[in-house]
Amino acid sequence: MRLNLRQIEAFRFVHQTGSMTVAGEFMGVSQPAISRLIRDLEIDIGFKLFDRTRGGLTPTADATEFYREVQRSFYGLDRLGRAAEELRRRRKGELRIAANVATSFYLLPDAIQRFHQDWPDIKISMHACASPEVLELVAMRQHDMGIAVVPSTVTGVHRSALPVLDAVCILPGTHPLAAKRLIHPQDLDGEPLLLISDYSLTHQHVFRSLEDAGIDINVILESTFSAPICNLVGQNLGISILEPLTARAYAGPNLVVRKYAPAIPVELEVIHPINRPLSDHAMAFIEIVRAQLASFKN
Repeated sequence: MRLNLRQIEAFRFVHQTGSMTVAGEFMGVSQPAISRLIRDLEIDIGFKLFDRTRGGLTPTADATEFYREVQRSFYGLDRLGRAAEELRRRRKGELRIAANVATSFYLLPDAIQRFHQDWPDIKISMHACASPEVLELVAMRQHDMGIAVVPSTVTGVHRSALPVLDAVCILPGTHPLAAKRLIHPQDLDGEPLLLISDYSLTHQHVFRSLEDAGIDINVILESTFSAPICNLVGQNLGISILEPLTARAYAGPNLVVRKYAPAIPVELEVIHPINRPLSDHAMAFIEIVRAQLASFKN
């Protein structure tokens, strides 16, 4: 049996209000039209829905049970409506991005500028935070996509690799090691080091390379983010090995950037919620970021 949605809607309003006249006002039709919808529905389903009394309309026992099922169906329609609204919002012109701090400050501004030229009507919302928080925000569907360094064991998000950059060594411009083109762990024996905090994947790789070299590791400062480290290196406080986005942004007479060996990959990835496909404009943004990273690497 295939029921008429208009009839079901009329039944729902009549059951809720106890009046065909009021139900008609809700639906924008006359009382006789509501009466016909209810009569036709009773014919289709094969049982009576309302008893007509002087006090108005009283739903039958069958009608009350039927109403419960109708309500469940309308709750489902409400969910569909909310899902459609979310899809409409995404297609209409908003892109919510969460990205780690280095990417947010030193990569995405240029990407956003290029993206805006092609998609001028798309509003971008950007949230800068540490990589673990990026992962959490995207997994909870609070953002459409994220860009971060993500552990290989992570589940619950769809992930896509971006061009890999290598960590670099940064030194004060006046440091004797600044004359070298390539810095090795042995060069850093006993040198004061400023490193990213130890929960970072980059820190773990950097520290392992130093340990494997068997040198005296002299860490005098750890920081959650790269920018304060760059400032302090520029003030001749020490040496660091970190991601290249922030390092190159701070490069100048007081801070020089050198290659570091063994190579330590900084593997940024794009993540987005599982079962939520990316919009066309989100995919276009990712391609811009991908191209920028590829040129940055060169």
